Amino acid sequence: WGDDDLGLDDEDGGDEFKDAEDDDGEGDGWAAEDDIELPPDLDLVSSPKVDEGPATDDGYFVAPVRGVPPTQHWCNNSSLPVDHVLAGNVESACRLLHDQVGVVDFSPYKQHFLSTFSRSRTMFSCLASTPSLPHHPQSNWKDAAAKTGMPAVGMKLSDLVSRLQSAYQLTTSGKFTEALTNFRSILLSIPLLVVETKAEEQEAQQLLAICSSYLVGLAMEGKRKELPKGTVAEQVRVCEMAAYFTHCNLQPVHQILTLRTALNLFFKLKNFKTAGSFARRLLELGPKPEVAQQTRKILQACDKNPTDEHKMNYDEHNPFDICAASFVPCQEPSTARSSRERCAGWTESARLERGLLG
Repeated sequence: WGDDDLGLDDEDGGDEFKDAEDDDGEGDGWAAEDDIELPPDLDLVSSPKVDEGPATDDGYFVAPVRGVPPTQHWCNNSSLPVDHVLAGNVESACRLLHDQVGVVDFSPYKQHFLSTFSRSRTMFSCLASTPSLPHHPQSNWKDAAAKTGMPAVGMKLSDLVSRLQSAYQLTTSGKFTEALTNFRSILLSIPLLVVETKAEEQEAQQLLAICSSYLVGLAMEGKRKELPKGTVAEQVRVCEMAAYFTHCNLQPVHQILTLRTALNLFFKLKNFKTAGSFARRLLELGPKPEVAQQTRKILQACDKNPTDEHKMNYDEHNPFDICAASFVPCQEPSTARSSRERCAGWTESARLERGLLG
């Protein structure tokens, strides 16, 4: 390359790109025109000398510019819906829920939003006859700067697990209405969780699947008990829903109860082949001795005549999902060309119940 001098430095080695110096600005182009006549009542009171320094004319107080509240930084620093709810920005929280998990009906979240927002701040009492001062608890208060604060975590994964145990007890007691309310509340709370590790994230996803299965199963069981049983067709429909309930992912103690119900209904309807299948599944779960003894007797009777008298829309060997709206089997995604073909009765509310919000 050549030795041409680009002329970036002068002969004395000075920098031609150095910052401009502060001069008095005596040029005509920067005339400030300071010869302004002010009213005499605006004369500022000179402040007393401090450390024998010169007096300054600062008698007029200029209020500082209002700062940004901590809640605004929460929204700027986080993409979690719960942080936006804690900040009071419900609009952005709803938008995040829609973009992240596909929520379209936010009315069930009203009570969750109110309870979440109520723990977002504390109030300190000051002098008498003066308003209280708000304080915003932060989760990273030890190392947070003025603009990097995050709200304190109020609901943890362990809290939802404790509520899940209560829902299990209600299900065992047969209080399906109360159990549905608890499972639905847990399901709606999962998108408002803050997890720290990959293990907690997987546990939250497992909790979502559990609540979804119980919501569909208990809702279907409640609907089945309301159906009439006057005709054979109505009895067939009752048996079908009982059979579908046995394919929900439930706890073993609850799975035994569903299999016993389906076994009795199918045996009474003289569908002995399918009833025998339920009996074998029930014995594999290890029920109580008296239940196992009765189940073996029913299985022995079914094996003598392994036939089904009535045809039903149920095939235990063909994997299926259960529509949360119409309670009918839906094909697996691998065998259906589109999600619309899986079930025509799939609605947004049913998707919320099912947990498939996306």
